[in-house]
Amino acid sequence: MPSTFLPMLLIWITIWVAAAGVALLRPGMGELARGFWAMTLFWVAIDAGIAAWSLFSPIEGLEAFRRILLVNSGLDVVYLIVGVVLLLRTAPLVRGFGIAILMQGGFLLVFDLAWWLATGSPNGG
Repeated sequence: MPSTFLPMLLIWITIWVAAAGVALLRPGMGELARGFWAMTLFWVAIDAGIAAWSLFSPIEGLEAFRRILLVNSGLDVVYLIVGVVLLLRTAPLVRGFGIAILMQGGFLLVFDLAWWLATGSPNGG
């Protein structure tokens, strides 16, 4: 795993934990915003778990890392579909969940695919 992978993920986590923590402490938040920030906090907890797992059980070998990135990218697409389904619901809380899933899943898709492309061999492999 490239040495800059985890620091980049940890920066993302830190930004969103801080933002969600501040936002959730505000009084009088609407249901949509509450759903967004609560789901965002859930997702960064998942990201933090992934980062911790990567620290304690590092992936050995570039090809194994690239395979995991591809599997994760497929899961990211599923997350985006779920986010769209939730966004189309009428309940503001659920719509907030959908927006957060779209943002976090979208980031993870770009992050995973960018790393997959960046770690590819110069001859296309």
